[in-house]
This record gives sequence, structure tokens and C-alpha cells, in this order.
Amino acid sequence: MEVSIPLFVIGIKDKINDDVDIVKKHIAIEILLNLLIGKSSKLYKDLYEKELIMTEPFLEYDFAKSYAYIAITGQSKEPREVLERFKQDIEKYKKNGINEPDFKRIKNMIYGEYVKEFNNVSDVCRMFVSDFFKGINSFEYIENSDKISREYVQDVLNRVFKEDVMTISIVKGK
Repeated sequence: MEVSIPLFVIGIKDKINDDVDIVKKHIAIEILLNLLIGKSSKLYKDLYEKELIMTEPFLEYDFAKSYAYIAITGQSKEPREVLERFKQDIEKYKKNGINEPDFKRIKNMIYGEYVKEFNNVSDVCRMFVSDFFKGINSFEYIENSDKISREYVQDVLNRVFKEDVMTISIVKGK
């Protein structure tokens, strides 16, 4: 595969626990991904201004009964630098905590995205089928959004975003 700017995927392995409400955890991880490296994050702005990242990264949390992972996909001339800066920001949020205004802003944005998904028939079909095979009622995302606290999101950050389960894959040009 020929690419002009290296492609990268930062992967974070997660564990599936039967005693965890997976919908709440999914919402918390979406909040964290947007807080850490989403389009409105300080890290994204800094990486973009320094031309270390070319476009908004694709942020994904996927899971089934036997696996779960986080993937952050993007393009960068220096993908390892992006990974290091991402790790530094994770540690900063672990040490200093998540501030309430950023948490509320991103939580409201995520809720709005859930509501918008119901405007598109193909999105609704995809969502219902995907969630059905995961044993989830798609409406649980909207119903659980209010139940997500900053403390819960901080706990998910501390438990899931660990350096020893994080890796990067890079596709370079010739």
C-alpha cells in the first residue's frame, strides 16, 4: 500500500467484565477519547498547529463478548511523537483530574451525536443490528447518558488507558 503521509493506529486493549455496564463504559470511553484527542481537545489543536497530525483522527471503541479495544486512526509525519504526546496527556489527566466544564461540554456533544444518529435510517439500522449482537438495546445509550459522572469517567481513564496495553501500528510509504 502506497501512502504519501504515514498512517497510524494507536490501539489500546481492554477487558470485558460481565459485572460492568458496557453501555456506561462505552459512553465514558467516547467522552475520554474526545477529551484527549478529539477535534476540540488541546492536544489535537497543538498537534495540528505543529503539523504533527494532518486530519482529525478517527476514534473508535469496539467490543463483543470476547474482546474490546480502542483504536485511534490518523495520518502524521511523526506518528511516534503523536503517541508520546497522547500518553503524556493521559498521565496529565490521571494526575490532575478531568475538569468539570470540559467534561460537561463533551458529554453534551456525545449525547447530541447519539440523538442525531436517529435521523438517518441507515445509521439506525446499523446501530440496531450491531447492538443486537452485543446484547444491547440501542436506546440504552440515550437513557444512560445522564448517569455518567465525571468521577466514573476518571475511574475508566485510570483503569483502561494504561501504557502496558497500548501499541501503535504505522504504515509508511516507500
